[in-house]
Amino acid sequence: MANEKGWGALALAGTLALGTAHARADLIAQESFSYATGTVNGQSGGTGWSGAWITGQTAAFSAGPAISGGPPLGATGGAMQVTGSGRVFRVIDTGPGSAAAIAGLVQSHASAFYGTRSGLGAPGTTVWVGVLVSGGTGNPGDETQYHLYDGAGTDATHLALGDNNKDGEVVALLRGGNEQHWGFERTCSHSGCSGGGGYFATAPSVAFGGTHWSVTRFVFSATTTEITMWRDPTPGSTAPSDASALTLTPFGGGTAAQRIVVPAMFFDTIAPNASGNFGFVVDEIRIGTTFADLGGGAPPPDAGVPPVDGGTPVDAATPGDAGTIVDAGTPSDSGTPSDASMRDAGGLADASPSGVDASTAPTTPASCGCAAPGTSAPAPLAGTFAAAVALLALRRRRARLGRS
Repeated sequence: MANEKGWGALALAGTLALGTAHARADLIAQESFSYATGTVNGQSGGTGWSGAWITGQTAAFSAGPAISGGPPLGATGGAMQVTGSGRVFRVIDTGPGSAAAIAGLVQSHASAFYGTRSGLGAPGTTVWVGVLVSGGTGNPGDETQYHLYDGAGTDATHLALGDNNKDGEVVALLRGGNEQHWGFERTCSHSGCSGGGGYFATAPSVAFGGTHWSVTRFVFSATTTEITMWRDPTPGSTAPSDASALTLTPFGGGTAAQRIVVPAMFFDTIAPNASGNFGFVVDEIRIGTTFADLGGGAPPPDAGVPPVDGGTPVDAATPGDAGTIVDAGTPSDSGTPSDASMRDAGGLADASPSGVDASTAPTTPASCGCAAPGTSAPAPLAGTFAAAVALLALRRRRARLGRS
């Protein structure tokens, strides 16, 4: 019995480890600006971040009332009022054990300005970014936008540059400047790539102003990143179709498209900004692995320890037998869990964007040793657990035969 209890503990440990492997952290980071009135500088609410908001223009970024009249996102807290020129930065947590790392989004790489660092953008992954915005303008010389950075200068010297603190910026979203319609620019001049450029919405044309939900999907591969933008998609568990995305045209003219392929990028920092006081308000920043994460329609996390043997639950209630872990009473049952029982009880969402050609869509690298979306747990972990359960079942059958 002592040996059986020992193996029971091992099987339970394997079960718990398997449950941990399936723990889903699809909402990577979120910020609702639930702060008292005053500067946002130094505030550290929300989840999924590494450190507080930081800016050299403390008076330009302040907490205020929440945006009203937007889509039903389940918004809470307040919002960030942008009342002057400058940039404010927040670093996403990409460290070991972070939501981003658990989701498999993080990869170490050489950045253009800040050495080797970890960032979101691992090939074969998808990231969705949603930001609720209000106001703003795209008039000549005006900028109301937010940026993603692959490392950012947050020392006193860089912060003093204000809106010119651009080293590490990989993409500017919404834009403005000399373009009065929503779009984005892959800013290679600030991130060391070549072949980037800007795009603006032409079908329909999307002017600044009003309250709108900006949603952007990034699909990462080894050499490119595919960017798709939507304005005001319906929140929920169903992702918007590619056909409903904004049609974007290059700044310099050319072929319009809804899925734009740009040079590969990583990012670990978000930075809203403006070049003046244009009534620009930012709220409900959310970063996730699926569209559902952004609008509150994500499936629930794992319900707990997965069953084994096609659904036989863990048995921890038998008095006096702490080693009874699984139902192994059927002589022909080896106790090896089926593939279905090893999977997330809710099913893993397919991170591949709808409509992306199979020939160009990023795929999970064969060498990563991780589980592709919608599949079972990594083979080494599943095999270890199955072996432990099978051995426990064998020992229990032998013990029963010896007692009969």
